[in-house]
Amino acid sequence: MYFELKDATADILAKSRRREDTCDLPLNLIASEKEAYDIQAIAQDALGFARRGYALIGTSDASLRTLGLTKPVYSEIPASFLLEGVKEFRLPPETIGVQCEFVFTMRRSYPEDSEPIDTKTAGDAVLGCRPAIGIVGRRTRRTFIGDHAAIADFGLHVATICGDPVPRIWPGEVAKIEVTTFLFKQTVFSGRATSVMGDPLNAVAWLAAELAAKRRRLEPNDIVATGSCTKILQVWAGQHLAADFGPLGQIECVFT
Repeated sequence: MYFELKDATADILAKSRRREDTCDLPLNLIASEKEAYDIQAIAQDALGFARRGYALIGTSDASLRTLGLTKPVYSEIPASFLLEGVKEFRLPPETIGVQCEFVFTMRRSYPEDSEPIDTKTAGDAVLGCRPAIGIVGRRTRRTFIGDHAAIADFGLHVATICGDPVPRIWPGEVAKIEVTTFLFKQTVFSGRATSVMGDPLNAVAWLAAELAAKRRRLEPNDIVATGSCTKILQVWAGQHLAADFGPLGQIECVFT
């Protein structure tokens, strides 16, 4: 894809996201992962919002299968799409579903110079963890299966709804958490934190390694949304979703 087409593609994606509309873009023509992340970055700049951190998707086997991905992907989270204290959310067109996930807040830069990247150092670098509901969707009317299309389309990120902060939980305890989701107060699905790369902290380490390869890193107060620890759930307007994250508390939302 020529550079001029990258700019035009990114601009259309940004306008579609801002307007909560869909577009006709042949994202299946993107030739490489680098090209896809280039388009995503240009589209993020075109949105013009400050960034608050990163959202991951495809970090569990179930979500990879549902979305037709071969590996996890990530995107930056624009400030306007990181929501706190929200109990109601209007679903935009082409919403795929919602994922129950963990949101870590970074305590310091990670990795620091010459620091190894692994679960242990990731645990040391985070400040806290809280529950979240991630909204997953596309900006295109046609469904394109594959990593490149998903990456370019903001990593399929729509919004991240964060739960209330809790007293500090030891990072090593997060992997022991079991999550139960409810629609209309009926149990829908249960999942384990270990569904996320064996340990949600591995998602933080994976992202740090991806950024380090591009000479970037996580910064203090960045948030990292880890991707789904349960299956991606289809929801419709009028439904109420609640998720119990054990020691992290509960989070709920009504979709309109």
